Amino acid sequence: MNWDGGILLWLQDHVRHVGLDTIVLWITNSIPFVAGLFVVLLCFKKTRRFAIFALASLAICLACNAFVIKPFFSRIRPFIAIPGLDLLGPVPGGSSFPSSHTTAVFALAWMSLWCKQKKWTIPLFAYAIVVALSRLYLGVHYPTDVLGGILVACVLSWLTYRALKAVGAKP
Repeated sequence: MNWDGGILLWLQDHVRHVGLDTIVLWITNSIPFVAGLFVVLLCFKKTRRFAIFALASLAICLACNAFVIKPFFSRIRPFIAIPGLDLLGPVPGGSSFPSSHTTAVFALAWMSLWCKQKKWTIPLFAYAIVVALSRLYLGVHYPTDVLGGILVACVLSWLTYRALKAVGAKP
């Protein structure tokens, strides 16, 4: 077994607890609410520009994941590939690499950094890290899927930021 699978089995055997299960499931399913917050931010003049940049980054990252990266790698989910690894929560569809949940939340976090939104950056990165860890805890992604999602979000959010600035948009 590779180190990726070993980490997931270790988490299952040493970290999983019935008291954490509900919390982790809530965290992993909270992303639509956070994305909705950015839609609400569009309504306020003070946050509108940042919200546009953040939502553009989110859309581009998720589209590239869904239509380019995931189909290219087509990695089998760990709960299918690793004997003894139990899935928590509903069975996810699609391939494993990279984690779209991780990509989504890190797209928002990275964009807050690029746009110098100091009051958003630390909370968004903290939230993104917790979501990324939740994907491992649930057994739906390998650690490299999560790291891949972080990298995809970093690169694509930076390119989105540069492209928007190139056409005259201001964060």
